[in-house]
Amino acid sequence: RHSRAPCHSRRLSARTPVQLRVSPRAHTMQRAFSARPFRASRAAVEELRALQPLWNSLYDRVGRDHRFLRHALAESARHCEWEARQLAVHAHVHERASEKPQLLLPNSVYLPAEGGSWVHTVGNVQAGEPYQLQLVHSLQSEEHAEVCGGPLDAVCDAISTAARLVHPRRPTVAVLSKPAHKLALRTRADVRGVGAKLQRDHGVAEVLYVSMADLAAARVDAAGELRLGGTSLSLIYSRFDFSHPSGAFHEEVGGGGGGGGEAWGEWPAVEAIERSRAVMSSPLGCRLAHRRLVLHALRRPGGLEAFLERDEAARLRAVLPEQWHLGETRELEEASALLDAEPDGYVAKNMLRPRTGSNATQDRHATGGGIVAGGDALRALLADEVRRRWYVVYRRGGPATPQARA
Repeated sequence: RHSRAPCHSRRLSARTPVQLRVSPRAHTMQRAFSARPFRASRAAVEELRALQPLWNSLYDRVGRDHRFLRHALAESARHCEWEARQLAVHAHVHERASEKPQLLLPNSVYLPAEGGSWVHTVGNVQAGEPYQLQLVHSLQSEEHAEVCGGPLDAVCDAISTAARLVHPRRPTVAVLSKPAHKLALRTRADVRGVGAKLQRDHGVAEVLYVSMADLAAARVDAAGELRLGGTSLSLIYSRFDFSHPSGAFHEEVGGGGGGGGEAWGEWPAVEAIERSRAVMSSPLGCRLAHRRLVLHALRRPGGLEAFLERDEAARLRAVLPEQWHLGETRELEEASALLDAEPDGYVAKNMLRPRTGSNATQDRHATGGGIVAGGDALRALLADEVRRRWYVVYRRGGPATPQARA
């Protein structure tokens, strides 16, 4: 059994607030970037809100447990050099997590299911675009009464608090993203909006905007400071996608199974950040804890209970979807039989969670980032002996054209 004891380091978690409009009959929960509010019961809102601290604790504890992660990801690490590299770096740095503050900024997406229940369909490492979301809330506040604010203040408060734990007098935050010329306009605006608010309203002395190429020049000094030029960085607020480069196994460094190119050069900077005093939002352990194969392992009997109290584990288990990893023979056979009986009742997602861009700049299906749905597409996937190893099949939650509730 894995320890359920509280973490020894200070763990900060900014839970993205649920956005509500209060009415005499119900709460209204707003979907991000939606044209009008979505109505949900008060009980449903409070039920989902109460689950997020449990997810945060789970991700934090799993992210520190190298033995569990190594077991959960063993199959993919045997076939993929990128997976093996992640685990090797984690082996070097995971003990450092107990020696410095940990900042988690995840969010969860649920779909309504039968009988008034909910299904957890996505756990995102990073609660993205808080500045843009605040703009949407401001607009909807003009059109609907009593709409609560979005996550911007909560995210900025968590970032600034964590940065001051490292450098109380002069906290410095580096906002990490792709180079500006590769960012979508709305992401550029969001990154700058968060940075400006950190300086204006949250007491952050300096905000730098950096790419992984910039951080390649950072060095860890004898005191553990992460230094970029003459600046000591307190915190890295990551808006960068560290996911698998291609969604296909890499048989050798930079080679078969989809390349990976310049992504392989990121690892020295990743390891330096993790070894340093600087706080990293969504650190490596947290990112690994979000992996689909890890959650697949946690869903097995005793998996969640190894990290949470029994009643806490039961609450998360109740919202986890049924799932089958197509790289395991028994589960492949089960999924095949289920699809024959109900071809439109399931979807498949890439277990490697490949890094993806917008649909305007990238074919997500070609890169493995798109959801595979529909009887014909799923049958083709199951018949492909190579490609199917990278996928997990889930029972579809909600209607055929789902609208996610975050």
